[in-house]
Amino acid sequence: MATNPLSGIRVYDPATANKPADATTNSTTGGTAAEQTQNFLKLLIAQIQNQDPMSPMDASTMTSQMSQLNMVSSMGNMNTSMTAMLAQMQSVNFMNQAALIGHSPVVAGNGIAFDGTNQVMLGANATNPLKSVVATITDASGNVVNSVDLGNVNAGMTNFVWNGKDANGNTVSAGMYYLNLSGKNADNATENPTAYVASAVASVTKGSNGDAVLNLLDGRTVNSSDVQQWIS
Repeated sequence: MATNPLSGIRVYDPATANKPADATTNSTTGGTAAEQTQNFLKLLIAQIQNQDPMSPMDASTMTSQMSQLNMVSSMGNMNTSMTAMLAQMQSVNFMNQAALIGHSPVVAGNGIAFDGTNQVMLGANATNPLKSVVATITDASGNVVNSVDLGNVNAGMTNFVWNGKDANGNTVSAGMYYLNLSGKNADNATENPTAYVASAVASVTKGSNGDAVLNLLDGRTVNSSDVQQWIS
């Protein structure tokens, strides 16, 4: 008994084409690589069975179609393999970042969470070479606590340390302080280098995209890719 080689393949029906899809209907038919392969083979068999005996299908055409199908299937498998490889690399990267707990990255920001004891590593990232660069440290009320004359700096990162003391040499109380930077470029115009503040890593969290998120002791949360410099 002959079987219909086109069985299982959906066909266009004008009476139902514009009707909403039934929620119970399997909408994934033909969506996967395996389903597409089965549908292609059914169509190929139907094409062979219904070809004109006086003008049979060109063998090279069938070979080309099979090659294209294999290429599509291989690309699907490659995509799956690449996805798995990426997930593995992200896991390895996360484990490597976890080993940085206790180390101090230098991250853009002007807030200094001073603990009342330990000095803080700071940085000035200048776009252009600058002269007469001054680092001013203020308290939460905007009052100037101390200032550091950095002199001339080259383009890029320049590190310096605030020992937690005010202009009179007294250690300030623990709390939030802020760093402001200002200097002159070659045209004597004022430029403000980007302020950077170091803080130790308290913990590491995996972000939504797989990247490591660093939780710093001063309360900041930064992506590992945002770290400009490690100092310890």
